[in-house]
Amino acid sequence: MGTDNNDRFISRRIFRGFDPVFVAGVEIWRGLKWLIKSAMLVGFGVLLFFFIPFLIGIFVLSTPKDVAYRNFHVALPQCQQGLATGWTILAEVDPEKAGHAGTPADDWIDSSNDELFAIVKDPIWAKRLRCSLQRHIIPVIAEAAPKVKKPIEYYLGFLEYQENGDPYSLVQDGTEGDEPVSIDLLEKTIPGKNAKPTIDQLDVLRRHLATGSNYVIAFVHGWRHDASIGDQNVADLRHYAAHAARFLAERCESENLYCDTRVTAVYIGWRGARVNENAMKNRFGVIGEYLGDIAAAATLFDRKPVSEQVAPGAISALRTIESVLSARNADGNLKPDAPVNKMIVFGHSLGGNLLMTGLRDDLIKLVQRHNPRERLPSVLGNLVVLINPASEASKWTAVQRQVWNRIAFHTDENTPIDVVTRGHEFFPVEQKPVIISVTSALAFPAGGLRESDCQWINLTVDDKYKSARDAIKRALSKNEGMFEEGIEYDWATHDLFPTFKYDFRPLAHWFDRKSAKIEGAPPPGQSCRQHASTWYRRVLSLPTRALALFFRTFPFQNTDQELSHTIGNLDPPRPAMGVLAEYLTSAAPFGTTHELIGLSKRGEERHHDYARIAADPIECSTANNWLLRARMKQVDQHGTFWDSKHLASASDRTIGQGPPAAQFLHGFNLGGTAAITRANDPFWNIRAFDNELSKHDGFRLSSFICAMHQLVMDDITTSSQTIPNYVEKPSQPPSTAVAN
Repeated sequence: MGTDNNDRFISRRIFRGFDPVFVAGVEIWRGLKWLIKSAMLVGFGVLLFFFIPFLIGIFVLSTPKDVAYRNFHVALPQCQQGLATGWTILAEVDPEKAGHAGTPADDWIDSSNDELFAIVKDPIWAKRLRCSLQRHIIPVIAEAAPKVKKPIEYYLGFLEYQENGDPYSLVQDGTEGDEPVSIDLLEKTIPGKNAKPTIDQLDVLRRHLATGSNYVIAFVHGWRHDASIGDQNVADLRHYAAHAARFLAERCESENLYCDTRVTAVYIGWRGARVNENAMKNRFGVIGEYLGDIAAAATLFDRKPVSEQVAPGAISALRTIESVLSARNADGNLKPDAPVNKMIVFGHSLGGNLLMTGLRDDLIKLVQRHNPRERLPSVLGNLVVLINPASEASKWTAVQRQVWNRIAFHTDENTPIDVVTRGHEFFPVEQKPVIISVTSALAFPAGGLRESDCQWINLTVDDKYKSARDAIKRALSKNEGMFEEGIEYDWATHDLFPTFKYDFRPLAHWFDRKSAKIEGAPPPGQSCRQHASTWYRRVLSLPTRALALFFRTFPFQNTDQELSHTIGNLDPPRPAMGVLAEYLTSAAPFGTTHELIGLSKRGEERHHDYARIAADPIECSTANNWLLRARMKQVDQHGTFWDSKHLASASDRTIGQGPPAAQFLHGFNLGGTAAITRANDPFWNIRAFDNELSKHDGFRLSSFICAMHQLVMDDITTSSQTIPNYVEKPSQPPSTAVAN
């Protein structure tokens, strides 16, 4: 007889003569013991459910440490042959994936641009794709023949770093695997008597970029990625490079510019993936994919310090490339017959953290040394773009505070209006952006709705705010539809990052949204629609509501949002008074500054296969002077709240003055908060809240890629910084000074 049965038998014998209330108390205690024991077993099972995949991912199916994937010396025969003729293999379509072409963006699978498919066709590609410099070609297809007359081609180079930040040396293929490059081969690569031989990946790129006109796209990948063959971020960079080559070809046709410019994409690789998720998926199928997600989720802050360790080496390499592309020599003098070179740098996820970590001090110094009314120079290349950066907001607000400390934003007893007005001139109207952060936002308006907002929105009076209320209602209707369909914001930077920073409030909001969905209600703070849930739905939502309460009230949380929130998920708080159509000064004017909205109608934007980029229907026309015209349109407001959809009259002297491929807005449209930066501020912290751009993979959309490249390819403020895109006329150009 078991122990529990013995206890039960004895208790019946002992308590038979006792008070029934006492006996009932004993039975209740026994039931509570059973509940506690069951809860402990369940908790232990949940712990094992999450901990075992973590152990498998870390110790069994972990990625190798300090291994380079693309470091074959360019002098090897397979690399030389590829550079001489170019490779078209990645433009070939996998027939098993071809049926996915043209499907909505969230179901998109590129039927081309697959290195693993190339290796299946011919194993020789496993070695060819390891070359440190490659040349890729996309042949012209029939649909693109009228628009694209020549094949799209570009170069792809790699810069890889160990976990301590050291670069890798080039290797050659030996009989027993990789081996150091022979002395004979190194000596053959010395270009001159006093020149350095080609020893590492940076040497390869320096030699490649030293001649001709170059358009360089550097990409720093993020969490759960590396430079391994088949990695999705490598495919993403090829996607970007092919688009850029197409855009340059179009500008050659329309403006006779960039006709001899070659595109070179540079992939910055590091061990952002500590768990081999592909191996787990291949071995265990769908279950392995799920287990891989669980195992990888715990590595976010294990990989974050590595991205910061790699930052100095990666930044110094990019600065070396920048110096090679510079029109000036080491003495600061212009090089004779210097070609037109451009460089744009992207950082995604922890790659954005890498860039912001490495550039923060330089950005602060730029502001400290800045002379008012002069153009702030770029900090790296022509532009730095952070995409969903997994980096503390404090790294961005540190730069914002330097600007805030130097100019006055509002009047008071000690600050007259002329001092505030001078602040609008701290940067000139011709100022271009220096660094941009774009994050998939979750809320409209910034910070969400208040109860008083809904009361004001539902007013039917015909006052000066009637059109504003109608616009807000339309936006909220679209917003609510996105939530019902399942909005794909960047959960890693919005929810997971703060959780690891010991701030569980975003996680509590996530449970609130789940509770609302269970109850059939609109998402809290995102709708004014009234909803009465049925009693059984409220019962079903009790667990998620309990979890929301638990995480929201968890003791001793990190309440400093600048340290716990990421760059793009820190919105300046609205003032205590006012309505959404009024723009009052925030008491903490730090955080996001701009908005980005797609121009295509809902559901029209699609991802386009790599092999069909030449026939991409998304137009990317030249967009010269748009930013200056947007600021000039708002001249009565010192340029603030400019909107790329509303531009001042075009100059009759500048050609190619189309709008950008996506809508940029300064400040928050109908957000109830005054713009926290001046109109000409070069630091753009953008919220992307749109049916397509707000998705985690929205950065692969052609319109987004075009909009980012237009900021560098085109002269958006017609300054004297870049390309000669003027029509020669004897008349003087119109004044671009803003009356302040």
